[in-house]
Amino acid sequence: MYEVNDHVNGTYGFLYNENGQEVQGTQEFEANLELEKEAVKQAGKFTDSHKVKGGAISGSVRILKLDSRLQKKVAEDPTAKYNYMGKLADPTARGEEAVLLIGVSFDSTPLIGWQLGELVEVSLDFTADDFRYVDSID
Repeated sequence: MYEVNDHVNGTYGFLYNENGQEVQGTQEFEANLELEKEAVKQAGKFTDSHKVKGGAISGSVRILKLDSRLQKKVAEDPTAKYNYMGKLADPTARGEEAVLLIGVSFDSTPLIGWQLGELVEVSLDFTADDFRYVDSID
């Protein structure tokens, strides 16, 4: 049995840019490591085994639009790479989790957009070259 407070609450999720500043208005952040596998056949075995040959890191961030800084930065230097850290720090959970994403490169950026009566959000997809766990919940 576990305590209900052990569940990590996303309300305490934060995103920090390459200068260590919190990316204000972050609503959603996700980074994934997708593994590249190759099927390997073995004599006498009906099912394939799988060998991991590599991987790729990708993700997305969704923020409430407070300014144009991130969009402008990506648009004016689309080949630049940055480091970002995602952090979950729920005070009632068993600890904190933080992952540093290294070599973040954005796939695109919206230049401008809105819908009447709605808060403006900006969504950006990205890839990264590497990652490192800074903290983990064990």
